[in-house]
Amino acid sequence: MFAIGCLAQRASAQSDALLTAYQRYEAAKAADHVAEALKDGDEAARLTESEGIGRDSLVQLLRDLGDYCAQTGKDAEALAYYERALGLEEAALGTEHPDLVPLLSALAKLHTKAQRYADAAAVLQRVVKIERAAYGERHENVDATLVQLRDVYRASHDDAAAAAVEAELKRPPASQRRISAFKGGITVESKRYALQNGFASVRVFYGTNRVPTGDTKPASMYGRTSGALQYGYLDVTIPQTHKLAELETPKQWSEYTLRVMNTDLRSQYVLLDNVKPLVRDDFVRQLQREVQSSPSRDVFVFVHGYNNSFEDTARRAAQLAYDLDFDGTPMMFSWPSQGTLTGYFADESVIGVSGERLAEFLQTVATESGAARIHVLAHSMGNRVLLAALKTYLQARPADAHGHAFGQLVFTAPDVDRNDFMKTFPALRGSAERLTLYASDTDVALRISSFYHGGPRAGAAGPLIIRLQGLDTIDMSGLPADVLGHSYFAANGGAVYDLLHLLWRGDPPDSPQRCSKGEVQPGLVVWRFNVAKCQGSELLEAAMLMKEYRDQANVQILQKVSAQIAALTEPSQRQAAKLILDRLNLLLSSAAQPSG
Repeated sequence: MFAIGCLAQRASAQSDALLTAYQRYEAAKAADHVAEALKDGDEAARLTESEGIGRDSLVQLLRDLGDYCAQTGKDAEALAYYERALGLEEAALGTEHPDLVPLLSALAKLHTKAQRYADAAAVLQRVVKIERAAYGERHENVDATLVQLRDVYRASHDDAAAAAVEAELKRPPASQRRISAFKGGITVESKRYALQNGFASVRVFYGTNRVPTGDTKPASMYGRTSGALQYGYLDVTIPQTHKLAELETPKQWSEYTLRVMNTDLRSQYVLLDNVKPLVRDDFVRQLQREVQSSPSRDVFVFVHGYNNSFEDTARRAAQLAYDLDFDGTPMMFSWPSQGTLTGYFADESVIGVSGERLAEFLQTVATESGAARIHVLAHSMGNRVLLAALKTYLQARPADAHGHAFGQLVFTAPDVDRNDFMKTFPALRGSAERLTLYASDTDVALRISSFYHGGPRAGAAGPLIIRLQGLDTIDMSGLPADVLGHSYFAANGGAVYDLLHLLWRGDPPDSPQRCSKGEVQPGLVVWRFNVAKCQGSELLEAAMLMKEYRDQANVQILQKVSAQIAALTEPSQRQAAKLILDRLNLLLSSAAQPSG
């Protein structure tokens, strides 16, 4: 219930009268007593404002009242509630903030229904302007709004305006993947996530069994306790100055988590910008649209490890999607880790129930998203959640189901008992196109876990590295990464490059494009990551350019990239771009080599 959920977060600041008004409002809505509900809702709004509970709470209540009026046919009242909420938001956020879009869209629908087409068109034009600034010229949100605008023009018999919008919709998107310069450096722009105002926006669809807190701030929307499966999507901003395989974070992070309102921050840091919870059916519809409109119908699901909040997971999933230049739809599952260093054993206690919820989430994605392939990447303790989910999910899968259940299953630094992993693995054979384990003997976090549990972990390398038929185990020891050597899968350009080829093309470890070299052991091959071959962010940037021009001859590719470099004016930028060109030349040469 909307009102009670919001109220619970601020009970100490509210009077009994306000609590009663909220309760009566919800009860009247449930009983379909429209007039009584509006009377109680107005009283709750008056008390919310007079008692200084906060703008966010008042805006949410006004939006809820507007939605309720629109659903019950009271369009004039709905218009008044929406306009009041919009005025509050504009006063606090300005007139061009993306958070205004839901209210503006609701107003446009009311104007269209009432045949006030000029008003509807004006509002939709404003929405297009906001969305273009926030998401880029050809983001799916922009196209969806343009469709609404075209239909409004058609309804008003403005054929010329409708034709102009239709031409905009049919215009093929220009390639965005190119070398571009900014003050102090260069970047290879992502084709999928266009840069606007110094940052790009990455949309991630999510499932979580964290209980909603009732707080509307993106970083605080979900808590640390376990509950029912929740769905939605979120947006994370990636700065133009982003260095591949890094997660740019403000030093005083807590000061920035309340609400991202400053474009300057978005152009400097990887930030959780917006969270949109959805009921299951709406989630499925939105996900289907995203999958169908993406360059690839692949999805990947990221499952985080210990000591990760919902916000941490969102930022990492988006960084991975951006750095991998993933052409499909990024997704994540966030289980209720405490997000603290002291919460290890509390995190362990929710693994079983979280595995059940992840299985439910995977079932939804597999059967209803329209995805061609589902890749799953789990990190650290998240591998325990994934293994629990796979046990449930694969057992429930029809025996006559055709094809693999998954594209790539990737176990990174798994904080899982080594023997348990080896006992579980036979049931996973054949479930994916390829199963990959990344391990390391320089992973300090897993060493500590091994000490606590009195036994080795599945992510350990060295003499105890796991060797199993049907599993590509890659020894990542010696790879530079974070201080604990635990997040190498996303914090090192070479590792991300290796993942890129795994998810993009499913290349085997012995492919010239991968970073592995084989060492024959009795009966099996152990793959070792070739640090010398795969290092530096320019490797990832070169791979993006290779993807862009992959259907062209090598000479043409090198000529096009050379022309982009020649257009750069600063010597330091040209030198950095030449490093990318050198890497690209090596990649193109190795691509011509046979595997083996």
